[in-house]
Amino acid sequence: MKKISEIHAYVWIEFAIWFILLSIVVAGIRIYRYNQAKQLSTYQIFMSDVDGLIVGSPVKYMGVQIGYISKINIVANEVYVKFIVTEEGMQLPKGSIATVEFSGLGGSKSLEIYPPDEESLATDKLIVVNSPKRLHDSLGLLNDMFDKIGSITSRLSYFAREAGLGQNSSPVPVINVEDIRKNVQTADKYVDDLAAEKAKINNKMKEWKHE
Repeated sequence: MKKISEIHAYVWIEFAIWFILLSIVVAGIRIYRYNQAKQLSTYQIFMSDVDGLIVGSPVKYMGVQIGYISKINIVANEVYVKFIVTEEGMQLPKGSIATVEFSGLGGSKSLEIYPPDEESLATDKLIVVNSPKRLHDSLGLLNDMFDKIGSITSRLSYFAREAGLGQNSSPVPVINVEDIRKNVQTADKYVDDLAAEKAKINNKMKEWKHE
């Protein structure tokens, strides 16, 4: 009985030693991870709409991934978003612009950050949040563009008919210099309108990129 008691005592001592060693290893790993996390830059923002962002979604700066989303919570009427920058030595400039964009063909989303512009630099915020652009917003803009192009095309067709272009009739039309001058002016105006619409669309696209 004495030998059995001694064996049990040795087993418990060995178990205690292994338990202490395992505890030291786990504590060491946690301390290491904590110190590593302290060296990383973390940012917190509030958004009105995260548009499909989840914990683990990538964070990109000018298209380059620099971190990931670590926490998302609903707070009152806004969404609290915390993200970690894993890129060593990376510090976001004051007035950076954050928004949500597509990051893959599967419909995944990412938090996109762009350099500050003049308007964002005028604010006191470290990160300026812009609402994400929905797909139907882009479709609406394209519909307006196609309507304008269709209208201009119809007017150019009317001008061509009035000028006698594209007609194969044998009689030679009577040329009125004044009518030709007016038609040319009208065509120039239509072309100018088309160029203005193109410039307007390009400016809108640039605004969306910075938003």
